[in-house]
Amino acid sequence: MKHWLEIVKLLWASPCSAVGILLACIPLLAGGRARWSSGALEVTYRENQAGCGKLVRKLPFRGIVFGHVILAVTREELQIIGPHERVHVQQYGRWGPLFFFAYGASSLWQLIRGRSAYWDNHFEIQARALSAHARPQERAA
Repeated sequence: MKHWLEIVKLLWASPCSAVGILLACIPLLAGGRARWSSGALEVTYRENQAGCGKLVRKLPFRGIVFGHVILAVTREELQIIGPHERVHVQQYGRWGPLFFFAYGASSLWQLIRGRSAYWDNHFEIQARALSAHARPQERAA
């Protein structure tokens, strides 16, 4: 039964994953790598920061998720942000294509209240809370 539920979640989030696959073409065409791991396609541009150019180092984010596709700048960074991004994969499995609207609405609500669209977004707060125990190496650093 659990196997079928995972398939349903994968299909429910597939419109969002399609966006992720399209965006994944950019790093992949530039020599990036992809692998399927724990229910998500992980796409990285380089192995570590040393392999990145100046423009990539200046990106305002190190990773982003679209459905079941995790895009990270480097494999090294993915090890750190992976638990947080996997919570977003679970959120997409729950919300499906409605996640784009729900995430945007949460950000807009926070802006209206004079708060941060990212840091105070409900989905980001949840991802930080649920992934905090899975990242002891980040807190130790």
